[in-house]
Amino acid sequence: MDDSALEEYLLKLNSEFSSSGLEHKKRPWEALRRYSTDHNVSVSISSSTADRIFKWFEKRSKPGANEIGSLFNSVYFYDGEFWDISIPLSYGRVQLNALDSLAEMPSPIKAQLMNENNELWKYTIFWADCVDYAHGLEDLTKTGKISGFGKELLFAGSQELKTAIQLLSQNKPDPRSILNSRMAVEIFIKSFIALKIGLSQSEAKSLGHNLVKGLKRFVEVSGYEDFMKIEKDLKIFPRVEERYKEQSLTRGDLWLAFTIAQSFGTIVAREFTGRNTLEQVFSHT
Repeated sequence: MDDSALEEYLLKLNSEFSSSGLEHKKRPWEALRRYSTDHNVSVSISSSTADRIFKWFEKRSKPGANEIGSLFNSVYFYDGEFWDISIPLSYGRVQLNALDSLAEMPSPIKAQLMNENNELWKYTIFWADCVDYAHGLEDLTKTGKISGFGKELLFAGSQELKTAIQLLSQNKPDPRSILNSRMAVEIFIKSFIALKIGLSQSEAKSLGHNLVKGLKRFVEVSGYEDFMKIEKDLKIFPRVEERYKEQSLTRGDLWLAFTIAQSFGTIVAREFTGRNTLEQVFSHT
């Protein structure tokens, strides 16, 4: 669409948004969604069309209102360092690019990642997990599809995961992040069970802090037999009683612990929202 046609299109949309009282920060995202729907196209966040739409609204909005921001921030371990991953806010049929989420990774290292097919594949799968977790959690927050003890557990687990991310994203990753990753695993497992078949607080207590026991119960309830392969990896986590001790682990150990926590958070989000970005990833391979 040429500039004059886009200008006319956005003027009409903005007039509609103004009449409905839509706040400024939501207007460019709603415009992207409407543009995608009206023209039957997918619009990438990094595309020139998205850039033109955001700049158009930036000139007509309260200063700072249209900063894109992110829905969820995580980390990815590569080349000996933890790199920030940013999952942007998005609405409608907006196309996301996995590598765009590594905004702080220098170009030479990103090029290196792109040239290592196995590493790129592992990153893309982890990125898809982050996308589904971020948007799934938002869905479950807004739609009210879940409630009760399972919901309480899910959001408690998300707080533990968020703390682990904050500790890992420091210039010098904090080994105590493994304690938060451990709690996230335990709580996400209990959340899944509670949301799937119901779980009383006394039943949750009976599972205790035994991750292997929790994993077996999770597989029994979910039917996801593949998850049993991580039983051996659970040994990486310290016992709960060791939380008062100094933690000394390699960055690789911290990464393994964190990926286990992220995977359980993601499976809860996918199970109860139906989101599955992985299917899209596999369909393009």
